[in-house]
Amino acid sequence: MSWLDDMHLVDLDDSQAIEATCMKCLHTCLQSPIQLLLKVNHRDVIMAEIARELKCRRPHSGHCGARLLLVRNENARGFVGGMP
Repeated sequence: MSWLDDMHLVDLDDSQAIEATCMKCLHTCLQSPIQLLLKVNHRDVIMAEIARELKCRRPHSGHCGARLLLVRNENARGFVGGMP
C-alpha cells in the first residue's frame, strides 16, 4: 500500500498540483485536482484508480497509466527559532 491507495481525490487542496508522467512515453503534465475531478465519473475516487486510468495527453500516445506526484504551490519556508 502506498499513499495512492489511502488518499482520495477530494482530500486534496486546490492549491496543490498533480504532476502526471506517462509510463510509456514519459510525457509530463501538471493538473489541478479540479481538472481531474471533471474527468472522473464519481467524486469518491482514490488516487490509485486515477494513476491506473489516466490517459496520456500527448497526441497519438493514448496510453493509460501514469506516475503521480504531488506538487505544493505554497511557500515552504521552515521555522527558524532562536534568540535574537
